[in-house]
Amino acid sequence: MNTFDIVIIVVISFCLIRGIFKGLIGEISGIIGVYAGFYGAYTYYPLIAVYAREWIENTDTRNLIAFFILFCGILIIVSLISVLIHKFLKFAFLGWLDRILGLVFGGAKGILIVSVFFIMITTFLPKSSNILTGSQFSPYVAQVSKAMTFFVSKNKSNDFLKNLKGI
Repeated sequence: MNTFDIVIIVVISFCLIRGIFKGLIGEISGIIGVYAGFYGAYTYYPLIAVYAREWIENTDTRNLIAFFILFCGILIIVSLISVLIHKFLKFAFLGWLDRILGLVFGGAKGILIVSVFFIMITTFLPKSSNILTGSQFSPYVAQVSKAMTFFVSKNKSNDFLKNLKGI
């Protein structure tokens, strides 16, 4: 076991524990909140910025503040909806299911984070780097990482796959 294996254990353990505490609803609503907040803020900030014209003269500052207010507002609304759903599940005695599914989702998220880290190491560090040498978990992470390269450009995917053969 080497340093990379310890990093894998720490990251996945953290995500598992966080998943249990937040539950599936909390984990998913966090992701939805960020995406919805970004989309809503990016789409509608000009409408909000117009109302601040008399208080803020600088257009860039006005747009930035409008974007920030919309993003945070949408994030808060999604969080409140998440709390309501979580309370309903608890009331319906399904809180345990939310927590177990949160554990599974957290574990999957941890594996994805470790895989991204693995792709970065494999793609950008020289082959002579010995970070992955002796790692017990890297063959398993490599399998997930190979599947993830489908989502990146063909150039980067080829770099990763070429460097992976050298490990």
